[in-house]
Amino acid sequence: MSLVAWQDVGHIRVAALLDGDADIATSVTEAFPDIPADVLASGEHTVPGIHGSEGAWHLYSRAWLVLHPGGVLLVDTGVGGSRAPASGWFPHPGRLHEALREAGTTADQVDTVVITHVHDDHLSGAVTDGDEPVPAFPRARYVIQRDDITFQRAAAADSEDDREILERSLEPLLDADVVDVVEGHHELADGVEIRHAPGHTPGPQIVRLRSRGRRLTITSDAFLHPAQLARPDLPAGTDAQPAQAAATRRELLASLLSNPGTVIAPTHLDAAFGTVAAGRGGLAAWRPI
Repeated sequence: MSLVAWQDVGHIRVAALLDGDADIATSVTEAFPDIPADVLASGEHTVPGIHGSEGAWHLYSRAWLVLHPGGVLLVDTGVGGSRAPASGWFPHPGRLHEALREAGTTADQVDTVVITHVHDDHLSGAVTDGDEPVPAFPRARYVIQRDDITFQRAAAADSEDDREILERSLEPLLDADVVDVVEGHHELADGVEIRHAPGHTPGPQIVRLRSRGRRLTITSDAFLHPAQLARPDLPAGTDAQPAQAAATRRELLASLLSNPGTVIAPTHLDAAFGTVAAGRGGLAAWRPI
């Protein structure tokens, strides 16, 4: 099975890199405790890929390779290796570097890594898997929102799991002085923009791409279930700030619906790319590509 799916955005090429997919111990109902049961049940027909055996959430973990005229960008780094923090709950090591090779790219060609947020299934692969982790992309600058660094340091004081994320995945980057700490929106290159999108954590960032009249938005975990498109107030169980996450989804939906044809790239749905369109009753709906 191929680990790579491509979309062209004018002069920009985007590859969805399948880092891994597996049933995890968290059930779909546990992952989305506030989404009504009948809505989750209907998802078994509309998005069957995220429904695993015996009610498990079948989780897709993706990173995104962006080849633009100014360089080579990687968005997120997946679950990491066998000693990474995510290995405590994801059943196998990530295949990010295998996917990069399939896409014709190697780690030392990447010049920028955007970490959309500091959850371990997005950050763990940022460093190597040895006794003393070092940056896994040796030429790259890593772009992280200041709010998420502050958030992870505070969380580490109260949680062993969060302390492991801080010490094994985030601090090696900070210690190596390879992090560009940003606050709010930021233009990385012509047609490549990060937008602060708080709520899932305090510092998530989505990536907007524009070239020759075409648009693609890497939405990361802004939408974890398609039901959140029709009903953006429905939170995910992992949203740190549910009200803020809902406000971010509403703002993002308004932008997507006002720019018809914009491709979106969510990290965890069963399709790597799709669009948002008006569905039944005028509600927004997910349309996989």
